[in-house]
Amino acid sequence: MNLQEIEHYWLESSDDDFDTAEKLFLNKKYVQSMFFLHLSIEKVLKAVFVRKNNVEAPYGHNLQYLATKIVGIQWQQHQLDLLAEITSFNISARYDDYKRNFYNVCDKQFAEQYLQKGNEMREWFKSQIR
Repeated sequence: MNLQEIEHYWLESSDDDFDTAEKLFLNKKYVQSMFFLHLSIEKVLKAVFVRKNNVEAPYGHNLQYLATKIVGIQWQQHQLDLLAEITSFNISARYDDYKRNFYNVCDKQFAEQYLQKGNEMREWFKSQIR
């Protein structure tokens, strides 16, 4: 695949994962919804990385780290803080020790708030490559 195809793959996959996050939320699977939110944001960030850096995105799941490696974007601290929070959903939804604690925090209100913030962030990322 060329870089344009890779970027397109990341964008489509991000949209699909966000759709999954929304469906999981509607089915009251809040922890799983947050995991897919993380995936969605990771993938749109990788699309931006490909576009701005003109190389394939690195492996890894740390959103804050990935964002800071994108050429030409000046990040505000609140954006990096949100990316760090959402990165934690990857671990919290994946490993049983963390998952138990996350179940206590991740209720409907929590998940709804992060889905909204996450979608706003996704749209902003997309605007960086339009």
